[in-house]
Amino acid sequence: MTDGQSGVRSGVPMQVPISALLLDPYNPRLPESLRGGEQPDLAVVLEMGFDAFAVAQSVADNGFFAAEPLIAIHAEEADKYIVVEGNRRLTALLGLSHPEIREQFAEPTRWEDVATKAEMSPDVVIPIVVHLNREATHVEVSRAHVVGKLQWRPYMQARFIAARVAEGRTIKEVADLIGITKSKAADLYRDQAIVAQAEQAGLNTGEVERAFSVLTVAMGNTKLRDHIGAPLGSRLEPGDDPVPAGKINELKEVISWVFGDEDAEPVITDSRQMSALGNVVASEVGLSALRSGKSLDEAKQQVQSAGMDPRERLVKRITAATNALGAASDDLAEYASDKQVVGLLSDLESLVESMRNVVDQAAIEAQEP
Repeated sequence: MTDGQSGVRSGVPMQVPISALLLDPYNPRLPESLRGGEQPDLAVVLEMGFDAFAVAQSVADNGFFAAEPLIAIHAEEADKYIVVEGNRRLTALLGLSHPEIREQFAEPTRWEDVATKAEMSPDVVIPIVVHLNREATHVEVSRAHVVGKLQWRPYMQARFIAARVAEGRTIKEVADLIGITKSKAADLYRDQAIVAQAEQAGLNTGEVERAFSVLTVAMGNTKLRDHIGAPLGSRLEPGDDPVPAGKINELKEVISWVFGDEDAEPVITDSRQMSALGNVVASEVGLSALRSGKSLDEAKQQVQSAGMDPRERLVKRITAATNALGAASDDLAEYASDKQVVGLLSDLESLVESMRNVVDQAAIEAQEP
């Protein structure tokens, strides 16, 4: 199968000069305001936000690794290629080879020094793999970033999922495409939709995007999710708002408590406190304390003074759920094709996935210095 322009087959390796390569104006790494922007503007943002200078130093010291070709598609302009995967590396190459681009970077002096060492011109040829179209690159790109060695941050994963769903794919199809479970893909889709809705409501979501995995842990907490009225990821229809219009103030509260805002610091210091926050928010006494400006510890003390023991309640609930599931499994085979049963199992899978995310995030933070 050819591309109709040059006879080049999709997925065919080529060698092209740097001058023939274009940054992807629809790269998921880019903020929405820069989608479709000019090449120098894209390079400046990518250099600043994704440490392209470190790549430039490596290229200057070791050369460009031919074993890691850029993934590209044909641009509308003849003999030009849009790099779909490898924009950080391309930004480094552009900075090294194009003085007019590197002079716009935040610290052009250090770029001049490394460019002198690299001695790279726009005519230097770079290995690329040309695909028929953008869709043909999805499997290779997504697996490299979502399950491969060069993983996207969670927010970029979620943006990729949302983009594919917007193109008409189902959550299940995208999950299969990138090699994750359907429930995890659904939760990521829901959580990016929450960020988008918060931004539409006028909230500053920069910190939420940077620490997106923390939002995922927050939304894995049933009590915090109920506070803002958000559904399980498996229950959110593509295109729908996850937070009801009447719960926007509650969404602002949760974001403030978890990430802080211009008026206050967050009430938690790491995601291991998310369960405690959920227990406090689910209590009228605790919620009132947080809303009055009390710290999480102060609110917890007020809740405990009211006679509640969150840990004991948690253990009892998990034990009861385990016993109930064990009993339910005895009847499952007879009703394995029942739509309601299948839907409930999907919800259960999503809940367990969310709980696992909480445990995994806590383990990661416990290892951090």
